[in-house]
Amino acid sequence: MRRSLESARNGSGSGLLQSTLTIIGIYSERAAMLMLIAIIAWVQFPLGSNRTWSWSLLVLLIALNWVVWIPAYLIHSQMPTKRSQRVSLAAALLGVVLLWAWLQCVSFTPAPWHNPIWRVTVSGLHQTAVGAISINPAVTETELMKLISYVVLGGLAMRLGARHKNAHTLFVAVAAVGVAYAIYGITLSALDTSQFTILENMISPYGKAVSGGFVSKNSFATFTGLALLACSALLAEQGHQEVITLRGWRTHVQTLGQFAAGSGAIWIIGFLILFAALVASDSRAGFVATLVGLLAMLVLSAIVSTSRRRLKWTLVGGTSTAFALLILFLVSGQNMQLRFETLIETQGAGELRPLMWGAATRAIRDNPILGTGLGTYGNAYYLYARSFVPFVVDRAHNDYLEFAMGLGIPAASLWILALFILTVECALGAARRRRRRTYSMTAVGASVLVGFHSAFDFSLQMPAVAVIYAILLGVGLGQARSQGSGANPSMKSLE
Repeated sequence: MRRSLESARNGSGSGLLQSTLTIIGIYSERAAMLMLIAIIAWVQFPLGSNRTWSWSLLVLLIALNWVVWIPAYLIHSQMPTKRSQRVSLAAALLGVVLLWAWLQCVSFTPAPWHNPIWRVTVSGLHQTAVGAISINPAVTETELMKLISYVVLGGLAMRLGARHKNAHTLFVAVAAVGVAYAIYGITLSALDTSQFTILENMISPYGKAVSGGFVSKNSFATFTGLALLACSALLAEQGHQEVITLRGWRTHVQTLGQFAAGSGAIWIIGFLILFAALVASDSRAGFVATLVGLLAMLVLSAIVSTSRRRLKWTLVGGTSTAFALLILFLVSGQNMQLRFETLIETQGAGELRPLMWGAATRAIRDNPILGTGLGTYGNAYYLYARSFVPFVVDRAHNDYLEFAMGLGIPAASLWILALFILTVECALGAARRRRRRTYSMTAVGASVLVGFHSAFDFSLQMPAVAVIYAILLGVGLGQARSQGSGANPSMKSLE
């Protein structure tokens, strides 16, 4: 009798402890989600978080976000979570590159590895100087700090986004924040001012082009394009539930009209606002990159369609959307149309990319393996430029060249390979799943968007853009496998 009473007491005590831990885990995850949404809402406002104080604050917020989420992770860490070998391989590659960037900063690497500029400095100053692979270790340390924060944020988004409710919430946050900044940017343009003018009392270099919370209209276009992809995914997900495609064209048109006038109206309006802001940004590369990202999503959707009739309606819907966007562009994009007429023009003060690319290419030729140090293009440009311009040149306007110059070709290749592997995992996830494919498809579209734009600009080096991309890719990876492969039964109360 005593033993049974003791067993009951122990059992009730264990049950109470388990319930308490479950509640802590639930609220820990909720707090982490709220903090991640707050980061999404804030990150564009302080000029894309591209100032020392703002990117330092961003890194701190990301670290705190992880601290808030750790209790949920520890409490439920005993639950088995299946992780693709491709994701693990990509994570290892990213870790190797981050380790190499750190080695570029330190002085205890072999002296022959150190950049020759340190020997010139020692000779010129007639004193001892501590050398490094990087020509500016302080800058490399700062860029390394940013890269680490993006990686861990993407990892957090992947873990949180493994559950559909979280994935949906994060996509809604990205789309809603994108729409809010689009309206804000259009309003600032109408008032003949900009965020740059408001925060730093300086005239925007882009005139009345919409730039939202950024200085650069191109970075705003990339951010808006990513939000537009998220909005498209939400529109497609909602439409998939309400629009009937397999009972003839009359039923399809009828349910489509009901959807457009009902629950789909908010996403359609959001899509149109984002597209209008994208056109008003007057960014050629940003506009084309967004269309390429949308096209990638459409192609992937067509590939994974399991029904010929569903494929037919997918193609009809995609073609109709493309035609509507073309009409909107022709109606509202006069400034951009004029810029497209000179798209291949690379001369004049407005097109300095060949000069920047040439300097980066020469720097790569001199430092193909070790690099000049992550983020040091602004320092190396004046060592390798063959002509100078009356502007501050701190970016190569080509992330691939700049990354290869800074990290060296091997490390830069590993980083790009890792992102490619993660994108492939999202594409395979979209093909694997029968439901809720749009999140992984959007991650693929986002990778195509930033990958295309990175060949012409440096938007992915803006913390706000990198954060949104990391979240979309992370959620896409989280949804690349069915919920049953990594879901936590004790968290189902949140569904």
